[in-house]
Amino acid sequence: MLAAPLKRSAFGLRSSAALLKRGKADITIRKTTGDVLVGRGTYGRQSWNGQTATVFGCSGFLGRYVVARLAREGTKVIVPYRGLYEYVRHLRPTGDLGMVVPMEFDLRNPKQIEECVRYSDVVINLIGRNYETKNFSFEKVHIEGARRIAEISHAAGVSRFIHMSNLNARTNADAKSLVTKAFGEQRVRESFPGANIVRSATMYGYEDELLNNIGKNKYCYLTVNKAQRKLRPVCVSDVAHAIGKIRDDEDTVGLTYELFNPKQYTQKDIIDLVQFFIHENVWRVNVPSSLLRLAAKAVDVLPYHYTSHHEVDLMLADEFPSGDPAVQTFADLGIQPHTLELAALQYIRHYRPPQHEEDPMEPRGYKA
Repeated sequence: MLAAPLKRSAFGLRSSAALLKRGKADITIRKTTGDVLVGRGTYGRQSWNGQTATVFGCSGFLGRYVVARLAREGTKVIVPYRGLYEYVRHLRPTGDLGMVVPMEFDLRNPKQIEECVRYSDVVINLIGRNYETKNFSFEKVHIEGARRIAEISHAAGVSRFIHMSNLNARTNADAKSLVTKAFGEQRVRESFPGANIVRSATMYGYEDELLNNIGKNKYCYLTVNKAQRKLRPVCVSDVAHAIGKIRDDEDTVGLTYELFNPKQYTQKDIIDLVQFFIHENVWRVNVPSSLLRLAAKAVDVLPYHYTSHHEVDLMLADEFPSGDPAVQTFADLGIQPHTLELAALQYIRHYRPPQHEEDPMEPRGYKA
């Protein structure tokens, strides 16, 4: 009577062994260091793919999407944070128990940075600012901070380094934040040979400052230059996907990527799109850039951030790819970016009036 159950249990053990048999997909060999990383367990969230990644800037807009993608794939993620633990607490459920590890750090403290990257084979630097504070200028964040993280990561034996920049990062840009980002790219390349530079256009998503700013300020939305600024907006999940692909592919070592929408929009086009989706007019107030910059400079002296004259400079910067043939794009990674017209409504639907809340996702007369 016991023979049949014993046979079935033995068969089950053999089946489990067969399912857990390792293959080439479980092994990652880092080109720069020669490290061999072997995954353990089944595939996905409840496993470890052998990789450990440190994501600086994890509490920002893009950071939560990058961490969630890495953790979902079974990567152990170190999430350094500055300030309160509550800033990164929401990231822990994105991975299995113990796979998302918060660590307190200060960008000016090399010892704490070294502790954050000590056991990692990938470091992703997403730290960036659109305005300065009394403790952190653009030079300290975009240049010195990026160089320090890259130097320490290289000295610690990290295999891959991915640095996030801006599509408009150029040494001759009009906005100071873009100039310092360009110099930061240079310091990263000097400090970490083989680093990847990722330049992204303006990103949109659930927590963005593009679509949501238009929606929540629909009764008085300030613009400059008659909202003629040219934009190439990309979905934040597409950028996170691209960073994940760069990390996985060893043939991407040392390459630069520019991630932007194939279609060019003006700011007015995006405002028109938002008001079409939310069934309400967005009241634009065009302000001379010099006047708005002066007002923002006055507000800069307040103890809390409301706006900054540096952000006004960014409002005047058109987004253009560099045109360098050596620079890679979404197409080189095999990624088809989301279409703004098809994706935007899910991020701004809650700005609709109550009588339109239950309207279909695609309003009558909509054409993609």
